[in-house]
Amino acid sequence: MFISKKKLACFSSILLAIIVFALFGTPCYRYSSSLVGGVYYLGYDFGFGGNIVIEAFNATLVSLIGVILAFNLLSIFIKNLDENKITIVNIVLWTLALIFAICCMFVKHINVNYNPTNSITFSLLSTIIGLVFSIFLLVYKHEED
Repeated sequence: MFISKKKLACFSSILLAIIVFALFGTPCYRYSSSLVGGVYYLGYDFGFGGNIVIEAFNATLVSLIGVILAFNLLSIFIKNLDENKITIVNIVLWTLALIFAICCMFVKHINVNYNPTNSITFSLLSTIIGLVFSIFLLVYKHEED
């Protein structure tokens, strides 16, 4: 069974984007002011009245992952796009998503009351995997025997 590089690039980015969306649906941040256990928030809780910078990082990261998902869904059906153009756009989008995922990881230093949980770490790792896999697909040349 042979799958083209174009479909492989699109499906891998779609799968990683869905994983990041699922991770943001789990408790991502813990607000630990005076409460012992803290209150947990999802990555989609943009208006919970906290720090506006944290909410902006979350909203931008979720928007970038949505753009990655939409672009790759459309790229499957557009015949004029070849795999090099798709992987270059994916590299740029995954790099931007990685920047905002790193910002979400350093949320503890932005506001001392917020602690990121493991799901933010896994979303950061997923964006790194998406970036590395896009770069790999750009430079990999399939040699036929």
